[in-house]
Amino acid sequence: MRHGKKLLVLLALLVFGGTACAEDQKGLPEAPSHHDFWDGKNRTLFLIHGSLEALDFGITHHNLSRGGRELNPTGKALCESGTAGQLVFFGGGAAGVLGISYLFHRTGHHKLERAFMVVASVDSAYGVTYSFVHR
Repeated sequence: MRHGKKLLVLLALLVFGGTACAEDQKGLPEAPSHHDFWDGKNRTLFLIHGSLEALDFGITHHNLSRGGRELNPTGKALCESGTAGQLVFFGGGAAGVLGISYLFHRTGHHKLERAFMVVASVDSAYGVTYSFVHR
């Protein structure tokens, strides 16, 4: 009998509590659901990322022209083939980051849209730092 009362109370809370919560939320204003892709934050994030990619290209090109080697297995073949391959790798990387971020934007994942550019920028900053330390 004791468990029956608890179950009944729990069921009542779920039914009536859910209704009360739903009624309270009706009066709340809706949050903005989107922003322009090229707003100030995204322009700044992409400018930072593009600058880091350009710096990474420059230091990698410098290191490879002096006998260094590319350690990134994804870009090794392109980067070690010469300047054109390096431009394709780094330019394609920047375009890919922009494209994936735009895909997140179009599907309504606005936090991921910005977070992806931040993570990609951190990755590029790591590449630049590593290349400067090991030149």
